[in-house]
Order: sequence, then structure tokens, then C-alpha cells
Amino acid sequence: MSVIGNLELKKLLGREKLAERLFITPLLNPELQINEASIDIRLGNDFIVTRRGNLAKLDPTTQDVAEHRYQMKHFVNFRERFYLHPHELVLAGTLEHFRLPVDVSATVTSRSQWGRAGLVIATATAVHPGFCGTITLELLNLGEVPLVLYPGTSVAQIVFYDCKGGIPYEGAMAHRTGAHFANLSRDKKMVDREFWLPT
Repeated sequence: MSVIGNLELKKLLGREKLAERLFITPLLNPELQINEASIDIRLGNDFIVTRRGNLAKLDPTTQDVAEHRYQMKHFVNFRERFYLHPHELVLAGTLEHFRLPVDVSATVTSRSQWGRAGLVIATATAVHPGFCGTITLELLNLGEVPLVLYPGTSVAQIVFYDCKGGIPYEGAMAHRTGAHFANLSRDKKMVDREFWLPT
């Protein structure tokens, strides 16, 4: 598995066959966004904030916890502020919509300027081959002062890799837009939950 660099990224974005092309839209400023071996990505307008004190715990064995009991979605217009307070976790969708070909996978990470200010971008970074949709970023302020975020700001970067033998991603996040709620009790990957979790 090797990182795809600048020249190959540009070729990937312009592949003749549509099924083999990497799509990122909108790519507002390719000359500034396409780096040596990554592409800068921007915050979208959707943010999901976790409510404090509304639940005693989040337990994957609890089937009846509705997202709205502990998470609230906010739409933030362009040029408006979103305050990320110290030690607060919020979810935010990317402005860009992605479609990866099956021979490409990716990871998302912080841009260093924001990382040095205390912003951690992604705690779940993998983007599978064949993924189509927006990416939900997990934003965490590790600093001691609030960070002011604006939709459209480049806060993260995505690094692409060659992927041999990939198959199209068909998971729960496929073809979705905006930020996605967390829901541990609906994790379809825990098919053997009866063995691992108490009843």
C-alpha cells in the first residue's frame, strides 16, 4: 500500500473511465487544496453536538436510546461561527462529497495548523474503497480556550492509498450527506453481540 502523491492524485481525478475516477465535489481551489500527498478538505454546514447530562451512559446493549436524547443537530450558515469549547466533542460533515474507486482507500487527519491549536479532527479515520458520500469528522478541542469554526474552512486533509483487491463499500454510511449520528446499539457489525455483551 503506497501513498498517492500530487501528480498521481491529479491523474486519479481525471481518469477517463468514470467508474475508475476519484470524485471530490466541490473541489473549490484545486491548486491550493491538492498538496504534495494529500487534499485539504473543508467543514460543511452540519454539526452534531452531544448533550451533557441527558443520559447516565451510552451502552451498546440498550436498544431504545434515540439519537435526539443525547445528540442535537445544528445547521451553521456560511460566514457564521460555531464554537467548539474545550474538551468538547462534536461531529461535523465535510463540505465535499466523495466517490472513491475500488482501487483507492483513504485516511483523514488534522491539518497541522489546527492540530497545534488543539483541534483533533478524526478519531475514526478510515475511508474504504468504493465509498460514496460525505465524511463525518469527529472534532475534539483538546485546548483550553474555545475554537471558532466556520463552514468552508479547511481543517482536515485526506490521504489516499493504492488498494489492491478492494470491493465497493456498502456500509451504513454509504451515500449519506452531512454529519451522521452515533448509534452504538444499531452497530450491524456486532452480529455476535449475544456472545460478547450481557443480555
